[in-house]
Amino acid sequence: MTFLPADLPHTAVRGASFAQSVAKLAARRLRERVRESRLPEDFNPQDDDAFVVAAYFAGDLSSVYQLEQWMWPFEQLESRLKDLGYGDRPFGIIVRNSLVARHLKGVTPFPVRFSRLTKGLDEFMQSPSLRAVFYVNQGTSNFQALRYPEPAHVHLSHGESEKISMISNQLKGYDYVFTAGQAARERIEQTLYGMSDDRMFDVGRPQLDRPRSVPPEWEEFKAENTDGKAVFYAPTWEGDSPSMAYGTIAYNGEEIVTSLLDAGYRVIFRPHPRTGVMRHEFEKAVENVAEIVEADPRGFLDESPDVSWQLDEADLAVVEMTSVAFDWLASGKPLVMVKPQQPEAEVLEGGLLDRCPAVDPASREGVVGLIDEAVSRTGSVAELAQFYLGDTAAGAQTARFIRSSEKVISNRSAERRLKHRE
Repeated sequence: MTFLPADLPHTAVRGASFAQSVAKLAARRLRERVRESRLPEDFNPQDDDAFVVAAYFAGDLSSVYQLEQWMWPFEQLESRLKDLGYGDRPFGIIVRNSLVARHLKGVTPFPVRFSRLTKGLDEFMQSPSLRAVFYVNQGTSNFQALRYPEPAHVHLSHGESEKISMISNQLKGYDYVFTAGQAARERIEQTLYGMSDDRMFDVGRPQLDRPRSVPPEWEEFKAENTDGKAVFYAPTWEGDSPSMAYGTIAYNGEEIVTSLLDAGYRVIFRPHPRTGVMRHEFEKAVENVAEIVEADPRGFLDESPDVSWQLDEADLAVVEMTSVAFDWLASGKPLVMVKPQQPEAEVLEGGLLDRCPAVDPASREGVVGLIDEAVSRTGSVAELAQFYLGDTAAGAQTARFIRSSEKVISNRSAERRLKHRE
């Protein structure tokens, strides 16, 4: 007789589920080890590596976008370091995932090194030339790299926002924090005990200085659909904890998009790449909204590599608590925010959600009704951009990032000379 799970005692069902989970985990780890064994030798830290600055990334492919958005600023920094005489390859990347290593090899000219084990990490981090290491997220695996005292450890984050993760006490683990602007510094100083101002450098969002190109798909779409202002709708993901549950697409995404299309707007829909990683209903919501967008001649499903050209092409944005909202401020155009649906999501009082018209789950007013108010407040967007990002004139943010990086390198070089003399 064959027993189905429903026929088994509760403890037996739990035991069977646990065994299946263990088997899946073992199979996944075996696949990972096989992939690692097939990586070419040049992914290992090399004896002749002489990196002065590096980026550390321990995430998987679902979060590699966090690193990719910093590639262009890193390229500008490397060019400056070469001009200063720091060698032919002053910048490198160390990752802990073999799939990420292969992926990056195809998208960046930077040397990519991989090591899951401490041995390889030791070789990379203990290089006598290394002065600074950049981190683009708050991953717990970052702390495996932070134990090395010689290079300065610099937290960048992968975007400016007022999510609760941006004021984590983990920031104290880094030697320096590159903040976007005045708002970020004040946020950290008011929240964290003992976080001194001299450890924070304002760099804005240097990614916004990157030359932008419009995808041919959007050019074709515009040629066929000329009527109606373009709205950039970029909802964030569901978050990995109740306090980080800022995403709302599963609750109001279809309503927002449908109401915009019905009102005659053209809609650029770009979901967050991690949407649905934690909760299936969010993954399903993205599929449903995408179907609505693709079925309407005024809807455009944005599958381009990054958020950049949308700031130039869209007339206004509808965004949740995500870095896209803060990047959008640099455009000077109207912004409508969407407040979290979940009451557990931690919202900073007096932040951007309070400074802009916002879709509120406690209110019956929809997104279309808030657009006129957002347009009337356009004059204040420039003030918000200055507060959150500083000077956003062409090249200004990249220049601040490079100057701050040079300062870190200089500081650490001087500290090492002093220490070694002692």
